[in-house]
Amino acid sequence: MKLVSKVWQIHGLIGRVTPGILIYDKGRVKFITEEGVQFEEPITAMKNIKWPFLRMGLGFDVIVNDKKYKFSFAKPNPSAPELDDELIDQAFRFTDSGRLNEAIKSFKNLKADKATTKAWKEILSKQL
Repeated sequence: MKLVSKVWQIHGLIGRVTPGILIYDKGRVKFITEEGVQFEEPITAMKNIKWPFLRMGLGFDVIVNDKKYKFSFAKPNPSAPELDDELIDQAFRFTDSGRLNEAIKSFKNLKADKATTKAWKEILSKQL
């Protein structure tokens, strides 16, 4: 089974987020951002997996190579960047129209975000 999903890495309670891709393939998990591969490890290297209530079940925390990662499969906030963002896209999200547009899109994506989360929970439950 191979699974490729858009994900946001959360860097703090109210901090910045980094968009990326999370990939599961042949027992390995890879996290890639615009800066490159952040990790690529066997699933057995993923430790202390938790699904925090604050992310409404749509994200998880994990420790990989002694580093803690916080992920969300749903866009964490309307101004969060996308992988293919240009500066004008980011600026638009801070306008009233941009915030409304992003809020509408997030509701439309909720069903897909839940399905993605369910698939990852099945894969990661083997590590709990």
